[in-house]
Amino acid sequence: MPTQQLSFQPARRDVLLLLSLALLCYADKILLGPLASIDIYDSLEVHFAHFQSMWRLWTQYGPFSWYPFHAGGVPSFVGQHPPWHPAVLLAGTLPLWTLSLLWNCGQMFLAGYGLYRFLPLLLGTSRRMALLVASLVSLTWISGNVHFVMSYAFPAVFVWCVELFRRGSTRRTKLKAASLIALMSLLSFPVLTLPHFPVLHLALVLLLGRHLPDFRRQVAGVFLIWTAYVLLYLPSIASLFLYIPYTQREWDFRYPGLLMALVDFFSWLRGRLADQQLIALLLLGLPFLSRRNLRISYAFLLAMLVVAGVFTSDLKGLFQGSFLLKMDLFMFANCLGIVSAIIVAQVLEVLAVSGKRTHWYWGIGVVALLPLFGAAHKVLVYICIFGAALAGVALMRISMQSGAPVRDKSGRRWAIALVVCLAAAAMLVRQQNMTSGMFAPYAQGMLGHKDLSQLAATGAKEPFRVACVDVHPAVAQNLGLDTVGGKSPLFNKYYKELVREAIRPQFSKPSQLQAFDNLWRQLYLTRLQIDLDQRSWVLDKAPTRSVADFNWDALRAMNVTHVIASREMAGMDAVAESHTISAGYGDETPLLARFGGPFGNKLRDRYSLPLHIYTLKDTLPRVYLATPQIQETRDEALQALAQSDMTALHRRVFVAREDMGEGAAEWLGLQPETQPGAAPLGEVRISSWSPDRIVMEGTAARPCVLVAANNFDPHWTAIGPDGLKIQSFRVNNAWQGYAIEQPGPFHLELTYSNPLIWRLNLASLLGLGLMFIGVLWGRGQETSLAAAPDAQPFGLIHLSWRTALLSGCAAALVWALAFGLFIMNKHKGPQAESFAYALATIPALGVLVACWTRNLLRRF
Repeated sequence: MPTQQLSFQPARRDVLLLLSLALLCYADKILLGPLASIDIYDSLEVHFAHFQSMWRLWTQYGPFSWYPFHAGGVPSFVGQHPPWHPAVLLAGTLPLWTLSLLWNCGQMFLAGYGLYRFLPLLLGTSRRMALLVASLVSLTWISGNVHFVMSYAFPAVFVWCVELFRRGSTRRTKLKAASLIALMSLLSFPVLTLPHFPVLHLALVLLLGRHLPDFRRQVAGVFLIWTAYVLLYLPSIASLFLYIPYTQREWDFRYPGLLMALVDFFSWLRGRLADQQLIALLLLGLPFLSRRNLRISYAFLLAMLVVAGVFTSDLKGLFQGSFLLKMDLFMFANCLGIVSAIIVAQVLEVLAVSGKRTHWYWGIGVVALLPLFGAAHKVLVYICIFGAALAGVALMRISMQSGAPVRDKSGRRWAIALVVCLAAAAMLVRQQNMTSGMFAPYAQGMLGHKDLSQLAATGAKEPFRVACVDVHPAVAQNLGLDTVGGKSPLFNKYYKELVREAIRPQFSKPSQLQAFDNLWRQLYLTRLQIDLDQRSWVLDKAPTRSVADFNWDALRAMNVTHVIASREMAGMDAVAESHTISAGYGDETPLLARFGGPFGNKLRDRYSLPLHIYTLKDTLPRVYLATPQIQETRDEALQALAQSDMTALHRRVFVAREDMGEGAAEWLGLQPETQPGAAPLGEVRISSWSPDRIVMEGTAARPCVLVAANNFDPHWTAIGPDGLKIQSFRVNNAWQGYAIEQPGPFHLELTYSNPLIWRLNLASLLGLGLMFIGVLWGRGQETSLAAAPDAQPFGLIHLSWRTALLSGCAAALVWALAFGLFIMNKHKGPQAESFAYALATIPALGVLVACWTRNLLRRF
């Protein structure tokens, strides 16, 4: 490989061009701010609201080891991000819509920028080809999902690693590279990164990167950087390992046999290939398998498809009985986009420099195969990206042959084709995301509910939980309210069993109950016939809810004091003492109130989210005193709790024999199981609350159990006035119980402490430091590397602004007509609410991308 093409320094104009593309693709979000429709899938519903809550805890209480606002509470380092994740700081200082916007623009820019530098470095790709591929891949990242960080950041991280461990890099370059690697590592999610990207990184260096400068250092650097990454996240890794006995990651998996498992594997394979928007170009490269680097790249692709497919499909049953069955090796699919870009760059480079035209006939066959991989809207995306790539290749070939500015009709036609195809690809990718995701106005769900804000202020003084009925829990979590459930990678399985008893009346079929148990990432309080993996701010087409849909005694026993519902619920007078309505942003903001007439009413309705807030009667507080009732098993304890009424639940707590700790077993066995109506047990109140420390004052009339309605964890202990520690034990299937052995006044401090995890944060500091070791490694002779030259100078292809604008308008008009005629009025799913917004904004996106392409052509 020619060494003059090993480039490290990007051209500033190219970088600005890629940045401007990202900004233009989110122009509507920039201009409309919180009024724009955004994708709530995963980002807002799983991460951002919790980031914000963690920031509030940091600022009020300092470092904390227990995160109380996640489905009964979990250790703070359990999850996809530690409490010191940089996004926690950003969510605490920026509105969540701004954080989402910055992250979306950043991921799109970084995806393009990384490939722009990565492809010439690894493959010797020409600068203009790298820019073309980077532009195509950037457009595929027009989405709202932000947590697959390494899927778009890895090419840039690869380049920075080469710079960091290259002898000829200046100290300033190395320091910059190490800082950027550390930043991307801190922003990433370890569960979605390990072990997939370290394996990819090492494989690329060993099999495609033998030409890299200081090759041995590069190999050592891979091991050093990823060892540092593991150390950086060691507290989270250790917390997740310790949390395994409590996590709800079980499912009722039955191996159907090899034949049916293979059918399931190939069904998954087709779906995964359909998600590769560069699929047409991947097929186009098959005739070039005689080239070594392409063979290696396709081997990477095949290996990742096989590994991810086996662990996603029923073929994982081949590992039944082993630890491999539950490993997340299906995450190797997250690397497919990078490998696809590597293949596409090589294929297009061959076409651009090859004089052979016979391969264009293969392109016709590729287009004919595309309907096998996806529905019509996906096929259109494949074709547009395919057409843009071929138009770019044709222009490169013309410019290399002429060596002068391209002004002939042939060049002009190809330039217009590139403009139209890129504009169409951008519009179709955005449409595809909006019709498959859950796009809704940010302000509709996250702004305007003053009543909920006041309720959250009350909850900051005295902890309680709220139940969201057909309303996405993120609406309440955004304000700091502790919700019963939501969506998350992890739930405490014992807590989830309590929720199951509270919503059992909604399970009319055994299959619904099984689906609830198997779907580990969801804990919603309302169900449909087919449980959805995503929902908008309200559950679409939900049946009318009534008091009969819940076991209210079980729900109130979970310290649920309020219910937030999207519609009025029948029969709530029996369980609720008050009912208020919060109108939402559309009716409470002066900005929208200025619009009159039918359009104004429709606009306000779109941004309104009326919520019914019920205050429940006779709820159990977060802490209370009860008499223990011993059950033989946890199942019996759970069943007894589910069958008890509030009168009994106020006085009894159910303890399974297996949960009676060594210190409490003898004492519990001696306590009488009093019947309801006996003398009062006493009283207890919270005098001070923080995530890791709850101080309680009370008086016990006789020996009893203090119940804290937080998830049991052995690292919770109680400290009495004499300084002695009282170990907690599990009560009511999920909660914490503490023995009050003597009658009379008492003072208890419940504390959560796991010193091991905080000691492991020293390993995090060590890992962060290791990322900068390359800065101190000995250096050889300093060399200055400029951008790699291309065969021809840039600026050979010219297209007028008028032509680019008219081409973009034509593409936007065609898209708008097709969308209005064939999609907008025929799609009845929950996404259809955002179609008017799509029709108003996506054509503008197409025009902007078309005008942007004129500047891309100038870089050709």
